[in-house]
Amino acid sequence: MEKASMTSRERVLAALRHESVDRVPWIEGIVGNGIASAVCGQTINVDWSVAPDGFPRQAGADLAEEQKKVNAVLGKDNINFSAFAPIFCHKLEKSDDGSPVLVGDGMIKTREDLSLFKLPSPGDSGFLDNATEFIAHKDDYCAIACVRLGIGATLLSMGIEAFSYAMADDPDLIVTIHDAYADWTAKVVPLMEEIGFDVIWGFDDVAFNNGPVFSPRFYVDHILPKEREVVQSFVRPFISHSDGDMTELLDVWLELGQAAIHPIQPDVMDINAVKANYGERVALVGNIFMTDLVQGTPAQITEQVLDRIENIGRGGGYIISSSNSLTDDMKPENVRAMIDAIDKQGQ
Repeated sequence: MEKASMTSRERVLAALRHESVDRVPWIEGIVGNGIASAVCGQTINVDWSVAPDGFPRQAGADLAEEQKKVNAVLGKDNINFSAFAPIFCHKLEKSDDGSPVLVGDGMIKTREDLSLFKLPSPGDSGFLDNATEFIAHKDDYCAIACVRLGIGATLLSMGIEAFSYAMADDPDLIVTIHDAYADWTAKVVPLMEEIGFDVIWGFDDVAFNNGPVFSPRFYVDHILPKEREVVQSFVRPFISHSDGDMTELLDVWLELGQAAIHPIQPDVMDINAVKANYGERVALVGNIFMTDLVQGTPAQITEQVLDRIENIGRGGGYIISSSNSLTDDMKPENVRAMIDAIDKQGQ
């Protein structure tokens, strides 16, 4: 018997609990305005940038309404609101090949630089009013507050080279910066939960394509205890994100107690192995390869989506998503193929 229709919010939350859904949910971190406009046939204007203090620039109502236009066409189930603490790096720079804007080198390299490291109040009234306005316009979509637990912001604010030296010479400097970020997130998340956000999504990249940025031992000794404490204070389900090959870190990463992991990058990780080894423990989000959405054909995308629904979605605990975000260099026909495949076979 066909399952009764669910709202987007109900669908995502059920999948995170490994419960039956009417169709496999679809969530994304970012959908670029260019690809969104091309697929939707109308101008989409979501301001994905954040102000220098880490808070969204766009009014909450507009931020929600523009994302809802996209969802109405794609069938996507989430709308996102950034609740990031600021990072301390040099001005944003464009790469030489015209790729998306990149973060400049970190500014907090030594203890002397800590004078620059000042975080805003998580209870900033303007920020909270904007978040409240966003929730007032959420309708039945799953409203997600996007955060960084701490290690991602620490890496960005220090830069890889300074972080690597500090691992050997002054690990307490890393801990000082990391714990300040983690404490900030621990204060902001309850405010987001009280306002009415349904899910917390943490974006902390800690791996390259060839493996973790640091050893599992460093993570266990210096990062995990604090972040586990923070996540365990959350009331809403938590999804954790890291690009790259997280295979070596998976066992300790899952000690955070997250409800789901994203994106299980398909060129460096085997989602079938992750499902077999961890699928009863944590829900899986993602794995639709960005490179294929950019360079492949609609037939390839259809085949990939149907494979994930059939093999990873079987038994529950799976949410469709790209292997990072939907970007403006993707082919509209490939995104449309993703829409059609989910609509056809997602039940």
